[in-house]
Amino acid sequence: LLVRLAHCLYSFQSIPFLPAANPTLLSLHERYLKAFENLARFSKIETINDEEKFYEFINRFFIQNNDVIGLLSTGCNEAQKYFKTYKVLKGFLDNVLHKRLSMRLLTEHYLELHKQQKSNKINSDWRGAISMKFSPAKAAQQCINDVSSICFETYTVVPHIELENNIHEPIPFFPHIVEYILRELLKNSMRAIVEYNKVSFGNIQNVKKYFDDNRDKPLCKVVISSDPIDEVFTFAIKDEGGGVNASYDEIFRYMFTGNVMETDEANKGKIEEIDVLSDFQERMVHSSKQMYGYGFGLPICRLYAKFFAGSLNLQQISRIGADAYLRLGYIHTNSTRVKI
Repeated sequence: LLVRLAHCLYSFQSIPFLPAANPTLLSLHERYLKAFENLARFSKIETINDEEKFYEFINRFFIQNNDVIGLLSTGCNEAQKYFKTYKVLKGFLDNVLHKRLSMRLLTEHYLELHKQQKSNKINSDWRGAISMKFSPAKAAQQCINDVSSICFETYTVVPHIELENNIHEPIPFFPHIVEYILRELLKNSMRAIVEYNKVSFGNIQNVKKYFDDNRDKPLCKVVISSDPIDEVFTFAIKDEGGGVNASYDEIFRYMFTGNVMETDEANKGKIEEIDVLSDFQERMVHSSKQMYGYGFGLPICRLYAKFFAGSLNLQQISRIGADAYLRLGYIHTNSTRVKI
């Protein structure tokens, strides 16, 4: 945790002076500095009482930093015009978000391990925050059900989604990471399918009739597979939502509202500004309630996928649809690829 805090501090100290002097980003920088100093001064743990004090310290750190992403969003919105290029801004956000995710997983895992040990309740299904019997198919089906409910509340129609599972053995993983990414991808697909067909058929009633008449022909398919040799498991989400009217690079941009920023590619390309960031847990709650409103889902999801030695790629065919491929690396004691 101390090393990750140091890397996070380095990211803040590496941005240009004017963004670094922004009051919101500066307060966040100082908060991480204080946490680093307090953790560095923490005495060696030798007794049960010492361990309890350390648990309380980590728990405070976990709770007090729930608003970090919201502050990061506010600060970047306020200081965006002072970043020299989009590349500098993206590098800063990628680094801070990556280190934040690693710190969050480490602290959450430690806190859960402490609780399980203290309660003397041994649960073979869980090791800290890791589900030892994680089922990708069950997670995918739950996400399909959740997003289908949101889609119905938003549009009053739901496209049929077919799930094809080729992984029948459970694997150890962090469930909420997979569930968050899948919800974001499924929302994108369902929204695209409904909106595309609404344009094609003129109104939502005709779309509903089309969906009902074609239940045997799913407009979205989720295929789950694994590759034991490469130690990855994959979700392929294929939809017939007409594709995305944007370039590949634009799809994976952090997007902000307000001002236009120049990119490094011949100083062209414009970025619309949306509030791209909120706390991870808050995002999960809000993500379960609405189809719209973020504009940062894909870049964040790709960052999380890379964190777990995986990838998130998108292929699209104009006027037909898009295929999203999510690859995540196995986590186990012998793995050298996934390092939290």
